[in-house]
Amino acid sequence: MLNLIDGYNFIFKIPRLEGAVERSSLEKAREELLSLLARYKLITHQDFTVVFDGREQKGYQPGPAEQLFQGIKVMFSKATTADEDIISLIQVFPNPGEITVVTSDNSILRAASRSGCHTSPPDEFYKKITHTLKKEKFGSTKEPTGKYQELPEHEVKYWLKYFRGRLEGE
Repeated sequence: MLNLIDGYNFIFKIPRLEGAVERSSLEKAREELLSLLARYKLITHQDFTVVFDGREQKGYQPGPAEQLFQGIKVMFSKATTADEDIISLIQVFPNPGEITVVTSDNSILRAASRSGCHTSPPDEFYKKITHTLKKEKFGSTKEPTGKYQELPEHEVKYWLKYFRGRLEGE
């Protein structure tokens, strides 16, 4: 089962995540959403693709158009909107009945319905996630959400060089 998530739609429908935007930043809210989905994925073994609107905006560099976060495929739209990208993904998926589209956006819901996808409003999907995590006692952690992100290439090179030097010095 693939869960196709309309990222910003989800964030702004869930008060806890929307609060992260107000308290900190949109990036922090994205990290919290992805961390939540990653914990849920560990229990359910479901696949996730989260699409964020990432069109070129002055001073806004969301990162690569596609990346992986703890086993979750994360996409940032570039030349189109996230809605258009989600609809395109729905249309090209070989088995739309195996997709749950999580959004409250009407145009995406219509496309999902026409294609035979399952749909879920963000608030219901969030309740399902939090219920599962609480049931499995896997819901909260005091560790920072960014802790498990992949290291940037320059940091990997630094640590490899550091440990090689330590091993050669012994």
